[in-house]
Amino acid sequence: MVSGGAQADLGQAPDPPRPAATAVPSVPFELRQPKAGHVPLRAVAILGGYAACCALTLVVGNWGLTLVAVCAQSFILAGFLNAAHDCVHRTHVRSARGNRILGAAWCTPVLLNFSVYRYQHLLHHRFAGVNGDTESGSSYAGVRQYLAGLLAVGYWRFVLSISVAGALRRRDRLPRSVQRPDRWSATVADSQVICAWLAVVIAATVLAPMPLLLCYWLPLVVSGPATLLLSLPEHYGLRGSPDWASNSRSVRSNPLIRFVIWNANYHAEHHAVPWVAAVNLPLLHKAMRGVEYRRERSYLAFHLGLLRSLRGAGHARE
Repeated sequence: MVSGGAQADLGQAPDPPRPAATAVPSVPFELRQPKAGHVPLRAVAILGGYAACCALTLVVGNWGLTLVAVCAQSFILAGFLNAAHDCVHRTHVRSARGNRILGAAWCTPVLLNFSVYRYQHLLHHRFAGVNGDTESGSSYAGVRQYLAGLLAVGYWRFVLSISVAGALRRRDRLPRSVQRPDRWSATVADSQVICAWLAVVIAATVLAPMPLLLCYWLPLVVSGPATLLLSLPEHYGLRGSPDWASNSRSVRSNPLIRFVIWNANYHAEHHAVPWVAAVNLPLLHKAMRGVEYRRERSYLAFHLGLLRSLRGAGHARE
């Protein structure tokens, strides 16, 4: 996934990755593609949940329920990135063109350029945990830095900067991974679609400011912190090893969260076998019983544990 300000030093040639050490049991190739209807049904259910939150906000008019609805919508929007992530690996649907179109469709409402995301993420898989990894390997120095990071200022700076650079055709502000002619044209097209989307949404906001504020803009802003809350456990504190079992972490979570984020909680399993479709990751998880790798019981448990360790480190420095 995308993490806040997640960019490698794109001016530095990455070191070649070392071979991974942890073996994975034999996985049926049928897991590469979802069964017919699974992706459309899940997408309809998730989008229906978003629409229900909008209706709750606009019809009931209770500010407490509105806050709950906005938070729910923000996590649904964060889940859009995980659906796009499935498209990055061409496992969301069967055709390459379908994955290209749907990837851009999932990314556009959250203002992320799908082509940049795709090629940077594929580099992340190639160099996960070692020099050349395109996701941030930095750690927090203390509780204040952690809380400031969750405001997602760096995340939104990164997301908006690449979308603007693509629209303005500023090659110097985009990573080398998208500089090839075919990738560059796709990158520009994605940014142009995002600009068109923004024009439509801004026009709609002028006509109906409160509904758009409550049903799109507020959830969008909060989706930045939601994305970081969900993505931080994946690799935090695990830099330095090329072995997926050492540099990636899975989270058990609960059925509702797993559904909304397209099983992105099974992140170590995904790094072990990236060609498995998101909807089939629970089956991969079962197939990997007995394999030792990093796991956390919940997102809340991970963040509480991180806060405790940061607070302890702060007291030790004092």
